[in-house]
Amino acid sequence: MRVFFKIAERLLEETRKDLRRAHPFAAERVGFLLCRPTALAYDEILILAHSFHAVADEDYLDDPRAGATMGPDAIRKALEIAYNQHTSMFHVHIHEHRGKPGFSAIDSKETSRFVPDFWNVEPYLPHGAIVLSEDSAVGRCWLPDISGPYEISRLTAVGVPMRRL
Repeated sequence: MRVFFKIAERLLEETRKDLRRAHPFAAERVGFLLCRPTALAYDEILILAHSFHAVADEDYLDDPRAGATMGPDAIRKALEIAYNQHTSMFHVHIHEHRGKPGFSAIDSKETSRFVPDFWNVEPYLPHGAIVLSEDSAVGRCWLPDISGPYEISRLTAVGVPMRRL
C-alpha cells in the first residue's frame, strides 16, 4: 500500500507557526490536521490536508515524561471534529531541527494507542500521525480493517514552488 499526503504550503506554515507557540508547561505543542482521503488505485491512497485543529492550552496534561501529553478533553474534541465533519484526522507535532524527522519511541507508542480510536467515530476513513521538522516530514497512516500503520510514501507541500517533504 502506498500512501501519499499533500498539504497546501500556506496550511503547512500556519501549522508550524502554531506548533512553535510557547506553552505554560508543555515542551512542545500538538494538533490535528483534518484531511480528505481518496483512492488513486487499488493499492494507493491520497490524503489531502485541508485544515488544522490546535490542541487548547487547557487540554494538555503536565507530564514530564513527554514533550506534550494530551488530556482526555483534547482527544474528545478531536473525535467530535472527526465525527461532525466526517474527516480523517492526522495528529501532528514538530521536532525542531533540519532534515528528516522520526517518530520517537513515545510517539510510536502513543499514536498506536490513540489513532485507532478515531475509527469509533469515522470507521471507514484512514487516520494517522505526522512529525514535521523545519524542512521535512514523515508520517504514518492506519487504514480501516488493515493492520498497520503504513509509512506515508510521499509528503508534498503544494504551493509555488511545490516541494517534497
